[in-house]
Amino acid sequence: MNKPRPALLIGLGLLTILSLIASAYFFLKGRAPNQTIPSKPLPVGAGPAALRLTIYETGITAVSLAQIRDAELPFETFSPQALALSRDGQPVPFFVQGEGRDAALYFYAQAITETLAAPAVYWLAPGAGQAMTSRDAAAAAAPAASFEDRRWEANTTFLAQASGHDLWLGQLIFAPSSQEIPLDGVTSTGGPASLTVRIWSNNQAPPNPDHHVEILLNGVSVADQYWEGIREQTIEIEVAAGILRPQDNVLTISAPGDTGAAGEQLYLDWVALSYESSLDAGPRQVHFTPAAASAAVHALHRQDGILLDVTDPHQPQRIAPSTFSGRSAYFPATVGARYAAANPEHAHQPLVSLVPAWEPLQTSIAGANYVAIVADVAGFDAALQPLLAYRQEQGLRVVAIPVNQIYDEFAFGRQTPQAIRDFLAYAVANWTPAPHFVLLAGDATYDVYDFAAGKNRNLIPTHLVNTLFAGYVASDTWYSLLGDDTLSPTLAIGRFPAQTAAELETMVAKTINYETNASLEWTSRALLVADDESNFSQASDNLGGNLAAFGFQTEKLYMEQNDDTDFNKDAILGALNRGVGILNYVGHGSIEVWGDEKVLRAEDAGTLANFNRLPIFTTFTCLNGYFNHPQVDALAETLLWAEGGGIVAAIAPSGRTTTNQQVPLADEFYDTLLNGESLTLGEALQAAKIAAAAREDLADVIHTFNLLGDPALHFQHPTG
Repeated sequence: MNKPRPALLIGLGLLTILSLIASAYFFLKGRAPNQTIPSKPLPVGAGPAALRLTIYETGITAVSLAQIRDAELPFETFSPQALALSRDGQPVPFFVQGEGRDAALYFYAQAITETLAAPAVYWLAPGAGQAMTSRDAAAAAAPAASFEDRRWEANTTFLAQASGHDLWLGQLIFAPSSQEIPLDGVTSTGGPASLTVRIWSNNQAPPNPDHHVEILLNGVSVADQYWEGIREQTIEIEVAAGILRPQDNVLTISAPGDTGAAGEQLYLDWVALSYESSLDAGPRQVHFTPAAASAAVHALHRQDGILLDVTDPHQPQRIAPSTFSGRSAYFPATVGARYAAANPEHAHQPLVSLVPAWEPLQTSIAGANYVAIVADVAGFDAALQPLLAYRQEQGLRVVAIPVNQIYDEFAFGRQTPQAIRDFLAYAVANWTPAPHFVLLAGDATYDVYDFAAGKNRNLIPTHLVNTLFAGYVASDTWYSLLGDDTLSPTLAIGRFPAQTAAELETMVAKTINYETNASLEWTSRALLVADDESNFSQASDNLGGNLAAFGFQTEKLYMEQNDDTDFNKDAILGALNRGVGILNYVGHGSIEVWGDEKVLRAEDAGTLANFNRLPIFTTFTCLNGYFNHPQVDALAETLLWAEGGGIVAAIAPSGRTTTNQQVPLADEFYDTLLNGESLTLGEALQAAKIAAAAREDLADVIHTFNLLGDPALHFQHPTG
């Protein structure tokens, strides 16, 4: 329950922020994850209702007839008369080109460039669609220069406390140092160019200004800029003719460290270049703006090359050049308009997945007070079934809903948290009974585009909320903020942070065993652990007195009294193995450990042997519940997954907060839990957050502390 020490913050930064290093800059604004998007099995003999086309790159995009046939999408003719393409419910124009199974459907796709937002999804379904209009281009005069647009973006570092447009940045430039970016693929004519560089400056020091950057292009200084403070800085540069080379161009970002500011930290976000180009469509797509009323694209196929006017990207128009000379296609152009050109082999390929013929949620379900939203992972349905049956036996009306169905019905297939929130708002407003408990069955990660190539997948997303102290943190509570009071949860919500069916099966079994092993002696014991500062011991004493008043036997382990790490670790593991009903920790924390001394680590979960003697774990510290990291598993997660013991549920933080924020929430939670004989864990946390919502200074902990476990879990009070 603390503001972390500076030393711990440094260690945490290295682990959770600066460790996500990729390899190279790339042109496009995102990339497809390594894994595919799975889809629910279709009924035997049934074709899909539609195809989801998930988009990661802006530009000319193609879906082949072979892909559509293989997906068994029913349609009469391969044409806009029998196929409809849409995005967010709005028609998207397209055209068909080619013969037989080599034929393909082409359209202009627009990727979503926000690195925390779900990728764009286009929807291809049977029905009448919109044909892309076209125009013939008469012979043009000798072409003048055109300006090609390129962009480079690294996305190697996730910086939760960045407050600009992007939390995914490049590697750290720690002054004095410099960074070189090869501008691969530039085919310059040697003419002028426009360069834009976006930088995040991550420190503020007494000198004003405290940041200085010099930008060099091929060794020539093109910008020298100073600015002040923690901010997003955009540097726009006009590059004179003769500086860009026909190829092998290098941009250098130099931070000389001469402002007098200590520890100057800069992150390069992205680089954009618009340059006079020869427009060679041989190696790739080209995106360009003509500078005169005629233009030429080199190496564009005479028969099947694609040239689009994308000035209005929602209504692109196909252009058919009538004049070819050598390797070049000539056409009359509009100055300042935007165009895209590509040969078929360079059309972008979307990720194709099937849309089943769902039974609509808005008509098929009248009501349910326990809603499980289930990730699309093989075995998850079967692993969750025993818990759903158990809750139904207790009298709850239970429904399990595939998360993909929610995406399809409430977001036109986009895998966005807003779709889940919109579904819950609909159900609360229209169902009888309305949802009360919501279980998210699946893990999350903030790495939506798999930049870090981490082991953890974004199965059911969480929402990142910008907090005052910790920057952006994972908040499942956000899903339940459906009323007029933006901080008072409407629902009792929890998450099983499972990546595999085996992990989900373990958490389900623990939940049922905890309730069916009620009234045993071990549930009356509580283990209270405090870090080595007096305020932590005092907070633990206050909780101990409260627990004792309700019949708990408390065992206290205070590192302030004994700083022997090995002794403390053995004592913690021994007490857990004997069995306790509550495990509480106050002190310094990180993702995987308790305290600087690491008296409990995530790897210790595998050594526990408390079997079905499973405590409720409350950790009013920092980061022990950081369930949305793409590479690192939080302490609370590993304790939940442990097969030989561990915990049954956790109230744990996904970010950092201060002691004076944590203590009021902890007090409200335990007062509610201990005084409410029939309350579940989710209801107790919900009530505590509703009470905390009366104080504006507690907004951070309302979002940061999540329930990892079943929200309908019945807390076992001490035996009489």
